[in-house]
Amino acid sequence: MDLNCVVGDVRRVEHPLGIVLHTTPEPDDVTSVVVDLPKTPLVRLPDVLDPAQSFAEVWTTGRPVESGEFDDVVFGHDGEYVFCAVRVPSADKYASVVRDAYLSALYAVADLGYPHIFRIWNTVSRINGRTADGLEIHQEFCRGRAEAFDLSPVRLASLPAGTEVGGHGDGLSLYLLSRRTEPHVAIENPQQTPAYRYPTQYGLRPPAFARAARNGDQLYVSGTAAILGHETVHPGDVVAQCRTTVDNLSTLLSSQDADLSVLRTVKVYVRHESDLAVVRDQCRQHFAPDTRIVYLVVDLCRSDLLVEIEAVGQL
Repeated sequence: MDLNCVVGDVRRVEHPLGIVLHTTPEPDDVTSVVVDLPKTPLVRLPDVLDPAQSFAEVWTTGRPVESGEFDDVVFGHDGEYVFCAVRVPSADKYASVVRDAYLSALYAVADLGYPHIFRIWNTVSRINGRTADGLEIHQEFCRGRAEAFDLSPVRLASLPAGTEVGGHGDGLSLYLLSRRTEPHVAIENPQQTPAYRYPTQYGLRPPAFARAARNGDQLYVSGTAAILGHETVHPGDVVAQCRTTVDNLSTLLSSQDADLSVLRTVKVYVRHESDLAVVRDQCRQHFAPDTRIVYLVVDLCRSDLLVEIEAVGQL
């Protein structure tokens, strides 16, 4: 049975593995989904500015789920898939916080017996800011993640798909999906340098993710932006960046004999709220009418990136 992502009205979801609540940093900003699905593992992402725009994202296969906690990690698993999430506060030594959060999640999937991690999402506060040592938080995040993978109790045969964007609250939130039996196939984009091969100008440890992960007949597309080779293109031009981002998506999909029409769920991250209308118009021009698209206004991993798009597709 395929793993499904339900966005929006989630009250009829049976046996959810986990809930991702996209909301404001305010602790009282909750939705009815918390009441409707009280025993489901939940992570709150502070990536929404207006409480009226809060929404829930629920992952499920429809199979019965066991849920629990492991240190700071909440999880739900059904015998084939596991959802794990952890949220930790910021600290002066950001890389060590990231490393320890990742290791908690990695040990959880190892102990539960789901070693094949194929998708990870990260929300990092002040992503373009600096640590107490003057280091860029994004680069320190990449260092901490790489150190965790170095120490991982599960052997990563292929890097998972990944997204790393900013948030409006404090600290780091991450959630992941992993599988018990079959490993995924990591996919790279011929127009882009693999992130794990970026030169040191982007940090001492490069970003550790694949451009996409193929899990059976599902495709999990990482956060994709206007990067060709390893360089940002069209700085300051949101329309040109949108078009390059969509072209990158199309190129990646063509390597799987597919096109944009296979994308079922799309998340669009926009740096400036003032660009939202333009980005929506660009997305309407390129994505199928029945594609479910959600928009989030957050900072992105590079200060010169204005838009980033991720997706889940059915091949």
